[in-house]
Amino acid sequence: MYKGYKLIQEKYIKDVNSDCILLEHEKTGARVFLMKNDDDNKTFSIGFKTIPTDNTGICHIIEHCVLSGSRKFQTKEPFMDMVKISTATFLNAMTFPDKTVYPVSSRNEKDFKNLMDVYMDAVFYPAMKSDRRIFMQEGWHYELENEEDELNIKGVVYNEMKGAYSVPETTLYYRVNNALCSDTVYAKESGGEPYEIPNLTYEDFCEFHSKYYHPSNSYIYLYGDCDMEERLEFLDREYLSNFEKEELDNFEGNQKPFEKPKNVFDEYSVSKDEDTKNKTFLAYVSCFGESDGLKDGIISRLLNEVLIEMQGAYLKEALLKENICEDVSSISMESTKFSSFGVYVTNSERENLDKFKEVVEKTLADVIKNGIEKEKLIAVLNRTEFSVRELLNSTTAGIECMLHIYENWLYGKNPMESLAFDDVLSEIREEILNNRLLERIIEEKILNNNHKAFIVLSPSAGLNDKKDLAQKEWLKRYKESLNKIQIEKIIENTKNLIEYQQTESSDEQKATIPKLKIEDIDKETLKIPNDIDKVEDITVLKHDIFTSGINYVDICFDLKHISKDEIVYLSLIENLLKSLDKKSMSYKDFSVETFLRCGGISTSIVTMTNSKNREKFVPKIVVSVKFFSEKLKETAEIVKVLLKETIFTDKNRIKEEVLAIKGELEQDVIGAGHLYGINRAKSYYSNKAYYDEKVKGIDYLKFIQDLAENFDEKIDNVIEKMKFVYNRMFKLNETIVNITTTEDNFDSIKKEFVELVKEFPKIEDSPYDFTFEKENLKEGIATSSDVNYVTFAGDMKKYGVEYSGSFALLSKILSTTHMHNNIRAIGGAYGAGFSITKDSEIIMFSYRDPNLKSTKEIFLTVGKYVSDMQINDEDLESFKISLVKDFNPLLTPKHKGYTSMIMYITNSDEKELEIYLEQLLNAKLEDLKGLSEVIDKVLSQDTFVVVGNTNKIKENSKEFNNIVVLKK
Repeated sequence: MYKGYKLIQEKYIKDVNSDCILLEHEKTGARVFLMKNDDDNKTFSIGFKTIPTDNTGICHIIEHCVLSGSRKFQTKEPFMDMVKISTATFLNAMTFPDKTVYPVSSRNEKDFKNLMDVYMDAVFYPAMKSDRRIFMQEGWHYELENEEDELNIKGVVYNEMKGAYSVPETTLYYRVNNALCSDTVYAKESGGEPYEIPNLTYEDFCEFHSKYYHPSNSYIYLYGDCDMEERLEFLDREYLSNFEKEELDNFEGNQKPFEKPKNVFDEYSVSKDEDTKNKTFLAYVSCFGESDGLKDGIISRLLNEVLIEMQGAYLKEALLKENICEDVSSISMESTKFSSFGVYVTNSERENLDKFKEVVEKTLADVIKNGIEKEKLIAVLNRTEFSVRELLNSTTAGIECMLHIYENWLYGKNPMESLAFDDVLSEIREEILNNRLLERIIEEKILNNNHKAFIVLSPSAGLNDKKDLAQKEWLKRYKESLNKIQIEKIIENTKNLIEYQQTESSDEQKATIPKLKIEDIDKETLKIPNDIDKVEDITVLKHDIFTSGINYVDICFDLKHISKDEIVYLSLIENLLKSLDKKSMSYKDFSVETFLRCGGISTSIVTMTNSKNREKFVPKIVVSVKFFSEKLKETAEIVKVLLKETIFTDKNRIKEEVLAIKGELEQDVIGAGHLYGINRAKSYYSNKAYYDEKVKGIDYLKFIQDLAENFDEKIDNVIEKMKFVYNRMFKLNETIVNITTTEDNFDSIKKEFVELVKEFPKIEDSPYDFTFEKENLKEGIATSSDVNYVTFAGDMKKYGVEYSGSFALLSKILSTTHMHNNIRAIGGAYGAGFSITKDSEIIMFSYRDPNLKSTKEIFLTVGKYVSDMQINDEDLESFKISLVKDFNPLLTPKHKGYTSMIMYITNSDEKELEIYLEQLLNAKLEDLKGLSEVIDKVLSQDTFVVVGNTNKIKENSKEFNNIVVLKK
């Protein structure tokens, strides 16, 4: 049936609506798994089991480097070239503790074939093995441009991991793996510990690729509506048959169970001036042994829910009551062949370790003795089943299935078993409800299991400063030990690398990259069924879309009547809504009841700009719920309880949640500083962004930090404010009920939710004028991060510029050329981007960036780059082709309905999308170059914000009007 492949198993799996076929390539032993179905978003992946032997990040660096040129595709970065020109819906590569995978998705058949070819050539025939400069750029290299300069270390992965390890949870996750499985590959950091990455040699790097990147060690996956036989023939003919079968020892290692638990002590870095009090992480982690596959994965998820994640979870509640920490979270060995359980607390102290262990073990013993309430068990089972049902509705179902399969396939298990969700859930439900499965696991594999570790991760002020200084002194001594010829060689290598980075690929090399033509693509714009109905003051939107039996409802309440001074309380209320008691039930019972009745309730505060008048914006709170039809009335009732019965009286509970919110926001700023920096910069000129600052930005974080620090003094006033705002947040008038379901469910859902909304008061207050006093603060937001996020936001509207679809073209060109080449490739940042929003704002950012001033200088050259751009017609068309998919994006049924509601609120329509697409397709190079002058004007606004390393910000203090030290 499949020439060149041996059929191992064939089976239709109803859970994923796919004909699944397991094959083995006859010549090489390559493993192949097919999922044939009617999803037009086709997915391909090739994965390899990759076993690191040290912490130099060899697996991660190879993942980056193989995508930088190959035998057939000879430009410097075919990956980035495909980002520029492909219609891919997913294009990435991922390094896990023991595997590296290369997945792509596309709805376009020709594009899908091109992507498969590029990725297969990349992994088997990479240019990196004959061009050391690729390793130097992506991994690490010594940098020395002049003999008198200091010797430095640079590299994309080097800086990426410095950014990753700026988040202490990264260190904690690594310590969990290392502590529980020290005899295995999981004791090593496959991504690379920053200060060990420079120990990786080019020779070891090449040897590792030769060993592991072979068809005999490969796991190939194909999903969707494509000609599988034709694709398999291509893989065999072009790649697999070129190799001979090899026997490879890629054993992850066995872990001997512990005779007794172990204690692990480690440190993470904070800024040298930062107070280290109450900033220690404590973790209690237990290894269950090798995973049994899907069943163990679901059981681990259920344990996390019952013990830690859900409202009223046993461990979380017990630990918070002891006042030894500020938040409680789950942690485990992820993407490994072992199953585990762990709980950790944040903002604690080392001396609390014994108390922490005592509380965990007493709580677990009580759970075993008393049992888990049946309603709680049913609720978490329902929640899990809902998430599985939604898998088929996911826009990335092919990627999600792939990740499920790779979790077990690489360890000799049958990938079919990873997709049999219904059977496994039925088996688990029976055992949990009737045979105390979870209680038995808690007793045998957590409480009475010696294979566990207690981890203390303490803050160390200036730890990375000391490491940087030690590295700097070592580099100085190393340079002094070199003779003149050796120094000249480093200078020569540096100059060769810079020349390589600054030199464009030749026309001959560019010609090797496969391209689509305009006639190869579908130019349809997004169309979403939308019927509009009015019931008194309520607007009802209906979207008749197949949803696999799940109904989605969004209730959108207007917030224009909430005053400027009350905005910040909106966000706090929204954060607390599901965490506080209700008049008719406790917050714990509310959590259980929610998942007994529906698939979950979510809330969000959003601000939306009117597409016909970009100066105007409207604030809304959206309450979203998903449910099965038989639970309609019960779902509406639980939503009403949330919105009408929340009680703001339990100060202890509010304090617990405020501390948790604070911790999450502080870590978020370090991990995603570019998002905070962009909005902060926008708030210097935009009323909408100023509002957003109060709701979810740096200003909101400062409010939460102040409340946490002065809780007893401020809480009474805050509670009174929250009560007042809560009673006015949800009003009848101007409310939208947005329903996404099939026609036969619509009338009953409409009736139930309209009746619900009618129970809210009609408030006729005049809307507030949200005009704020704004100024350009030009801030440096100093954090404990080792890297920087350099951001800029500027307003084009003040120069009379209206948004055009051609701006998306310019954004794509600048992000993938000027920004990528100079900030990532040359500068060593992990990422960078440029965009012009539909509000006619210019946005620029760098991500995990070792630099600050030089990145800002690159931002300032964008106008000149645009005026000097030289792009031939063929390349310009390729850029356009890659953007067409954005006008008809992949959306889940839920997100289709939600998107249509946003379009309705913002006065957008499908015609607008057609106009923007036409503007994109008709754009000329001269049109884009003509924007250079207005770009320079916008840049002259000087609205920069940097979120990042405290020392770097202070060293460049002249770049800022104001430096804010963001203390934790």
